[in-house]
Amino acid sequence: MSEDTKKPLNTNLQANVQETQNNFIKSDYIIKSHDLVQQGYKVYLLAQGTNSPYKGSKGHLDATNDVRELTNMFLKYGANSNVAISLVDTGVAVLDIDKHSTNGFQSLIQSGHTLNLDNEVWEMTPRSGSHIFFKVPKNVSVKNLKHNLLDGVELLTDKVTVAPSIKLVDGIEAEYKHFGGDISQCSVMPDWLVKMASNVAKSGNTQTKRVPRYSTQERWEMVLNGFIQGQRNNMCVSLSGYLLRIHVDPNIAYAIVKKVNENSDVPLAEKEVETIYRSAYQREKQRRLGGR
Repeated sequence: MSEDTKKPLNTNLQANVQETQNNFIKSDYIIKSHDLVQQGYKVYLLAQGTNSPYKGSKGHLDATNDVRELTNMFLKYGANSNVAISLVDTGVAVLDIDKHSTNGFQSLIQSGHTLNLDNEVWEMTPRSGSHIFFKVPKNVSVKNLKHNLLDGVELLTDKVTVAPSIKLVDGIEAEYKHFGGDISQCSVMPDWLVKMASNVAKSGNTQTKRVPRYSTQERWEMVLNGFIQGQRNNMCVSLSGYLLRIHVDPNIAYAIVKKVNENSDVPLAEKEVETIYRSAYQREKQRRLGGR
């Protein structure tokens, strides 16, 4: 719009207030957030165009199913705030498949699994990845599900950004796009995904003791041969946790994991290794304190 064709400022205060109210009421973000509340989810807001909470907010800890409280958040932060939901205690998990830095779809194919998105409730993410919504089977405990499944494939069980939120990608606004009906109507997690994400063995519907994904021998083969592409994240998690559980000094354990990664045919990014190791370290610390 040129300077000559710009809409002149309406100096009538009442008219300006009315225009603001109309824009607020028509906000797709507000409409979607209320719809999510009706589906049974708690909603919270993120800074416009990002996955980051507003400064001074508590992020997913602010999630609410109170429409009045949610409306006050929009009044405070803006009608075009990004929308996210808390997955805690919902019985829903999200399969997050990346297609940017690592092709998670290729990782799934290499592991022998495919997904027909026509049959699922899912969203395309701004970088052409996917968020696929699944109900967790009633006989499976969410807290026992792994998060890092394969390269570019993660299982989200705490929170997720949803459409119509947007994100800046290379300076251009790209949106989350929703497909397949209400999130509350998503299908049950398939058996192969439960098996891939599960940390526990099952006897019938009864969960028993924790079963490691890799044997001791396989872990030491990682040390000798490096991580295998398609399993790098899982191997890094497994080796980090194993070294800490056998009481290797944390600094030495981290050095070993870094060296193993460096010797891999296709190493993980150093920052990713650090994040995985820190997570393993915190879990082991919690375990020793009696957390699990």
